[in-house]
Amino acid sequence: MTEERLYSFSYEQLLEISDRGSIPVTPGVDKSTLISMLLEAFEEDRDEREELNNLAIQMEARKFSISQDEEIDLGQDDDLELPLRYNETSATLLLRDPSWVFCFWDIEDKKADEIRKTPGFQGLLLRVVELNSRDYSSDNILDYFDIPIKFSDYRRYVNLPSEDTWYCIEIRAIVEEQDYLVTRSNVIETTREYVTAPHENLNSHSDELIRLSGFTSEFGEAHGVSGYQEIPQRIIPIHDLLDEEQFND
Repeated sequence: MTEERLYSFSYEQLLEISDRGSIPVTPGVDKSTLISMLLEAFEEDRDEREELNNLAIQMEARKFSISQDEEIDLGQDDDLELPLRYNETSATLLLRDPSWVFCFWDIEDKKADEIRKTPGFQGLLLRVVELNSRDYSSDNILDYFDIPIKFSDYRRYVNLPSEDTWYCIEIRAIVEEQDYLVTRSNVIETTREYVTAPHENLNSHSDELIRLSGFTSEFGEAHGVSGYQEIPQRIIPIHDLLDEEQFND
């Protein structure tokens, strides 16, 4: 707002402008001094807004800046460490390849204490459930197997016995030889680890595509991803039998 514009207002209007802008005004000040005070306050406000705008622009530019190595430069102060857990009862299942899944879970502290204090509590189980469809129900369960776990466990890789089917995981508490559901994960669909032969189109180029993808040229045979020997360190070994002491955290 210009000085000429301010002079066009009455003294009462100028006081109202200063009041709306929370601009301190000395009681009994004359109109010219009041206008000077308003102009000074407007200038300070404009400088502050420009400084904030420049800071916002710099932050946006920093987020999208690219280093000479064509990597995003997040700066030393942008390191973000994700927590191990969020203290929420949940379970999640992710497909790594046709034979292996990665699962992670958590049990809320309050609920974990309740389970520990349950009379007859013996331990926790990670149950891997195979289904005949994407919809979970007791009628759709084809098979399952259990892995003993502890309260301090939060994740692991699991080798699947079947391909081209559906799976989910459950965390269950064993109480007096019975198991009770604590939480259940999402349902995932697994894929085949081989390619079937095309019988209809004999002139297709599928054999070349299979070769380029890493499979063998013989239909029905494949070098599965889970069979590679180069990455055994990514797989957490599964022990079929654990001592009963491992049930207690």
